[in-house]
Amino acid sequence: TMAAIAADNDTTSSNSSNQSPQIRAIYHMNKDDMLLTEDVLMCPFIFRSQDAVLCGALAECIMPGMLRANFSPRNKLISLEMVYDAMGFMQQLERASGSEGTAQIVPSSLEMALSPNTNEARVITMAKPPFRIVSVNEAWTRTTKYTQMEVEGKELTILHGKRTEPDASVRSGKPVHKYEDVARGRTACSVNIHYDKKGRDFV
Repeated sequence: TMAAIAADNDTTSSNSSNQSPQIRAIYHMNKDDMLLTEDVLMCPFIFRSQDAVLCGALAECIMPGMLRANFSPRNKLISLEMVYDAMGFMQQLERASGSEGTAQIVPSSLEMALSPNTNEARVITMAKPPFRIVSVNEAWTRTTKYTQMEVEGKELTILHGKRTEPDASVRSGKPVHKYEDVARGRTACSVNIHYDKKGRDFV
C-alpha cells in the first residue's frame, strides 16, 4: 500500500508538462505487517521523499516509523498516530538541505532542555497547573532581565503586560496550543507579546 502527498497548484493535463518538479512524500506499508486487535490497527511504515534531489536537495529522506489507528465500534476512524524518530528525521532534513547543525530542535527531555545553549532562551516549568517556573537559562535571563532566583516558583504570567493576548494559543482554523498539551507530551507553539523586567516588550 502506498500513499503519496504533493502540493499541486494545478493538476490539469493541459499544463502538467509545464509544471516544475515538486517534492512528494510517499508512505509505504505492507498489509502483511498489519496487526489488528479489536479497535486498534498497528503497522510499520516507511516514509521517503521523491524528487527532492531534482528540486535541489543534496539527498532524499527515508524514515521508518509505526502507525497506530484507533476505530470506533462502528469502524469509524477516531485517531491516527504516526510515531517516528523526529530527531533523526530533523538531521536528515538538515543534511539534505545543506544546513546541518542550524535547525532548531524542540527539546524532548529534561536533560536536553537543560543542555547549554547560548542562543535560545529556555524556561522549564512544572508539568501541572499553574506551571510554576523551575529553571531558566542564561539566554532567557538576557531576554527577560529576570534571574533564576527572581522567577523560581513564579508563573509565566510574570511576563504578561498590557498588549499580551490571553487567548494567543487559540487560533482560527488551527489546533489549540496550551501548556496542558506539553504536559501530555505534545509539542505546543504560540506567538505572543511579553514584557521584560524593565517593561520593554518583546515577541
